[in-house]
Amino acid sequence: MKYRGRIGLAAFCGFFVGLFVGFDLVLFGAIQLDNITVSVLPIIGLFGGAALAMWAPLGRKRTDSTTP
Repeated sequence: MKYRGRIGLAAFCGFFVGLFVGFDLVLFGAIQLDNITVSVLPIIGLFGGAALAMWAPLGRKRTDSTTP
């Protein structure tokens, strides 16, 4: 199966999005620092980013311009 997205880049970005969301929740006082959510959010972001890259319909479809 050929994936159209960039899985490694999306997983890397998803990890940091989850990390920053966890830090923001701590800084705004929504959760405590010793909460497991702070550790789980980067992992969810890692897998979520990779899953979105595999599903992403990005890119241009190649069409044959010679057919009417």
